[in-house]
Amino acid sequence: MITTLVGNYPKVAEDTYSTKLIGSISKWQRQEMTDAQLEDILREITRAVIQEQEQAGLDLLTDGQIRWEDLVTPMAKRIEGFEINGLSRWFDNNVYYRRPVLHKKPVRKGPILVDEYRFAAGCTKKPVKAVLPGPTTFATVSEDRHFKSERRLILALAEIINAEALALAEAGAPLIQFDEPALGFGKPNMALAVEALGIATKGVKSKTAVYTYFGSLNGALSPLMKAKVDVVGIDIVSEPKTLGALKRTKITKELAVGCLDGRNTKLESVGELHALFNVLKKLVPADRLYINPNCGLEFLPHPQAHAKVRRLAEAARTYRGR
Repeated sequence: MITTLVGNYPKVAEDTYSTKLIGSISKWQRQEMTDAQLEDILREITRAVIQEQEQAGLDLLTDGQIRWEDLVTPMAKRIEGFEINGLSRWFDNNVYYRRPVLHKKPVRKGPILVDEYRFAAGCTKKPVKAVLPGPTTFATVSEDRHFKSERRLILALAEIINAEALALAEAGAPLIQFDEPALGFGKPNMALAVEALGIATKGVKSKTAVYTYFGSLNGALSPLMKAKVDVVGIDIVSEPKTLGALKRTKITKELAVGCLDGRNTKLESVGELHALFNVLKKLVPADRLYINPNCGLEFLPHPQAHAKVRRLAEAARTYRGR
């Protein structure tokens, strides 16, 4: 049983981080702070976030995505062909992101997240995973003025994501996670989504995972078991019926189960989590199970997010002890 986070972590932490990230970014935007000064702050907070996960006792860490505006902007703004446009709503959440608009063939000019990953991995002796947007989600939240074809856009993005995944694997990432929340909404083309994941993971020697969260998988669970990934991540908090669907599915992958609510300050009890683990161990061996919040923790107040991280580790530790 491996404890981990989905990815992001609160950027605001009064009296915890020694500097205020949002205020620092505002100063940088007003040219009151240099690039080097902002970089020092970003590294300082990333180090603090990793240390919190480490001290809580998590097994597989993330960098907290402190630099990330949203899931797609960090890559889109550094891929030739994209323009970052105005704010759009992120699926059914009261969260907004800047919509990437594709004007010409997308081209990756070089590594995008590798330096950031190397810094994060160097902050701890524990393993740190890398996170990338999945090709279907990247395409779904973008506006395509070039290909004007869902299939061509998704597969082109899958190639670019694959190049970045290969570079992250070369940098030492033990697991590369592809986030695909779009698969929980509407009626996604699952055959195309699985094909794109096959391209995104081609040649990647690190372990790979696809994470879904929010919404309902709407029959997508069985197709995902055929995807060329090692781990399938599901959210059983946003749509509790997903656990029932999981029980009816032939599980051929390792599982990552979102079992704490990343959008609710209420803290789950150890007993609740142990009861869920009892159900999950009947579906998959403990050494093939990852447990994590159902989504990122960015929009929780820092004290509540930190409490959930500690509770996750506590629940796993005491369950193993039993």
